[in-house]
Amino acid sequence: MHKLLRSLLTAAGLAATANAFAVTDASGDFLASFTGAHDAALDIVWADVAFDATHNDFVLRARTAGPIAGTHAAYVFGLDLGGTPKKPFASIGEPGVAFTSAITLASNGTGAVGGTAVATHVHGDEIDAIVPAALVPTIGIADTDVTWALWSIDSTVTGLARNADFAPDGDIRVSAVPEPAPIASMLAGLGLLGVAARRRLAARQR
Repeated sequence: MHKLLRSLLTAAGLAATANAFAVTDASGDFLASFTGAHDAALDIVWADVAFDATHNDFVLRARTAGPIAGTHAAYVFGLDLGGTPKKPFASIGEPGVAFTSAITLASNGTGAVGGTAVATHVHGDEIDAIVPAALVPTIGIADTDVTWALWSIDSTVTGLARNADFAPDGDIRVSAVPEPAPIASMLAGLGLLGVAARRRLAARQR
């Protein structure tokens, strides 16, 4: 029950903030250097990384142009946690992507950061995970100042040619999950609005 409530509150919180830092990406914009099949599951169309200060977690979410399960797709969230980042993608046209830690979520519902497994969920064309901040410690910056980028890879291809789509094309700052109390208040308010709407509808039908 606690997990369900937390998931609902997290989803509501992300919706409430309108995900100011979330990314939308054009469909069909595979990299010219990508040599794998142009599977819709590799085509990222929306992504967001949020920091949940209440639970000290990073919430990772992405949506693609097609169903994810059963494909060869994987999704790498590169986080710049401070220090000196890696910038390995200039030769394929992505010089703005920099990261010090990578979290990989696979289409089969597995995920990992370093050698540690990360619980990963696949729902149709969406994939998400909650990653404890302790697994990706920052270096000289606050968790709220972490920046990120996301790219999809074809696990059947090796080298830089496996990178299919980037979203965004350069690092952006994480968004924030609001505190639980305001979210609960918002949900309660939405519930009251629903009750009022049903009462008005019932009154008109009498």
